Parts: sequence; structure tokens; C-alpha cells
Amino acid sequence: MTDTGYPAPRCQFYERVKVKGGFRYDLINVSGPNGFDRFVTPHPPAVGDLISLWDAHRERGGVYRVVDRAWHHSSYGSTDWPYGSQAPKRGPLLDIVVEAAGGLFVDEVSDESGAQDG
Repeated sequence: MTDTGYPAPRCQFYERVKVKGGFRYDLINVSGPNGFDRFVTPHPPAVGDLISLWDAHRERGGVYRVVDRAWHHSSYGSTDWPYGSQAPKRGPLLDIVVEAAGGLFVDEVSDESGAQDG
């Protein structure tokens, strides 16, 4: 991986939950060494990816599918990207919306006949 001089994005995850009349978006608190309940990574998950997350405040987790993303970038001259700097001091914020998913092997069934392949 080459260093571009730009900091990695700070990812913030929201679980989309279907409710009567629409959706509710619950923040998933992925507490870590970076603080702010954000996950810092140079490789954020793309729409359609499966990701395992643990909500430290609600003490629960699971496998989620990324359904949407929205980038928030610092403006040149802001406190995160001061005038004269080549790059922002902190990476952009990436809001990621996820929905609960069953995981990779959702439709896996056991063979009740006892037969073995091969």
C-alpha cells in the first residue's frame, strides 16, 4: 500500500431497522482506540459487503450487509484542513448504513440422509 499523504477515513455505522411507516437508523457504537465511536480504516467496506460489527454500548453484534454510504469531506481552510496544508489533518467521515444479514452461509442445510460426498 502506498502512502498518499491523506489520512484514512473515519467510518461511522448505522443499522437500518424497518419500523411502521419507514426505517429507524441506530448508531452502532464501534468503540476503539480512535475514540468517537468511529472505525478508522484505509479500506472501508463497499455497498454489498458483509461486515461483522460489535456494538460496545448495547453489548450485541452480528453480521451486517452494507446498503449505502455517504462521504463527508473537510473543506480547505477548515480546522481539519488548515490553509497551506497539502492534506487534511484528519480523514473524511464516512457514514455507512447497514442491515442485519444472515452471513455467508444463509441457506446452508444439513444432509439428514447421512450420505457423504466423495
